Amino acid sequence: MARAAPAQKVPRVLRLLGGREDDAASDQGAPIVELSGVCKNYVTGPEPVRALIDVELRISVGEFVAVIGASGSGKSTLMNILGCLDRPSSGDYLLGGVSVGARSVDERALVRNRMIGFIFQGFNLLPRTTALENVELPLVYRGTPRRQRRRMALEALAQVGLIDRALHRPNELSGGQQQRVAIARALVTRPPLLLADEPTGNLDSKTTGDVLDLLERLVQEERITLVLVTHEDDIAARAHRVLTVRDGRIERDSPNHTPPPPLTRPADGLESGR
Repeated sequence: MARAAPAQKVPRVLRLLGGREDDAASDQGAPIVELSGVCKNYVTGPEPVRALIDVELRISVGEFVAVIGASGSGKSTLMNILGCLDRPSSGDYLLGGVSVGARSVDERALVRNRMIGFIFQGFNLLPRTTALENVELPLVYRGTPRRQRRRMALEALAQVGLIDRALHRPNELSGGQQQRVAIARALVTRPPLLLADEPTGNLDSKTTGDVLDLLERLVQEERITLVLVTHEDDIAARAHRVLTVRDGRIERDSPNHTPPPPLTRPADGLESGR
């Protein structure tokens, strides 16, 4: 009989911001992200631009949520709010039960480093450093001792099937392998929330499937919550829910009733990505 996943305790960063142990999203289905009446306005001329308008959103622990919408719809602003890269003009953002939307710049940086992993379309790897050193970078910012961060980075690379490429530089890796390094870098701090902005936009269809299989496995086995921006309907179809953003509002919040395709599990872990 499979053992139940251990209950997640509220990370220390949230306790520092005023959270309690019983505030944590510890069970599948408990909320990790809650937006209440969130608005975001930008002043770029005589009239403010309303990028987000009265957004209400709840995302549970272990959910895979896809966000779709045309350019200028507000989905990037929504992701910036979720990632604590920006803060709402009004409304509240709770992460793990603790209000983080109106925190200071330094406090939001702390939340990003400890609670949130980011995956980008362009990989954003440092070209002159190895895969291992790229994955270590968030731990360097955290001040993790060298030996500990090396161990944690190797564990993250093993998690994405790239332990044998640890000492390769980005130009020695395929596109799929580079994206896996980027995923390992996002995972190395063991964040409960993973934000992915078009993570397969630069990959071919075969490698896209492999990366999605990996992300789905992380959601299923590690109980990571994944929010993924995409323009591709077939990618969105693999999520548990699809949010359609239009004119600064969540126009539609639709569950996916069709089960996603089964995960690909080659005998040696993950294919090389070439």
